[in-house]
Amino acid sequence: MILISLLINLEYGNEEIPASIHDKLSNFPSKVRNHFKNLSNNYYYLPVFNDYAHDVTNILVAYRLDSLDYHEIKDSIEKISLAKYHASDSCVLVVNMYSNENNYFSSYKTKDTGYLKKKCLKNKLPIPNFWAMDYKTQNLPRLPEEFNIYVFEASDKPLGKKYISKNVYMPDYWQHGYSRGVALNDKTGEIIYWFVLW
Repeated sequence: MILISLLINLEYGNEEIPASIHDKLSNFPSKVRNHFKNLSNNYYYLPVFNDYAHDVTNILVAYRLDSLDYHEIKDSIEKISLAKYHASDSCVLVVNMYSNENNYFSSYKTKDTGYLKKKCLKNKLPIPNFWAMDYKTQNLPRLPEEFNIYVFEASDKPLGKKYISKNVYMPDYWQHGYSRGVALNDKTGEIIYWFVLW
């Protein structure tokens, strides 16, 4: 089992980041991280979870931007996105939706798979479970309802054996694969860059 579990929770702009975001991302295929290329080290939160044996690889990098930068980025994101979902949507395809802070290393033992049979999931692209961001919300992707989640790319083809997890909480047609994109919050100016491998 390869495991990286790193949580850095910093006051925005007040502390020096020990290593660049690009150093951390260099451990992953460029195909899933190429939308991270212009990121600075001024992020305020960086959860990195990588547990192929039991769960999914989930990378989230969060920023708070001033209004001008935020809207400039948002305009470009909307032009290149394949799909847009609201955090409050009742039907979203969340990769390993059962993971949370209490069961991260054992969520694969969950027996309830009824949600995955919903017909509305058939045309949805996978998005991450954002539980590690520590927002206090019960919606499916674990983001406040002000967030919109944009998918840039999604594939049901894994990037290699090393990235295949024992995650059983996806429909058969998305049993393994990857997706990447961003989540945006117009109210707070937050942007979360993400990719997920399963």
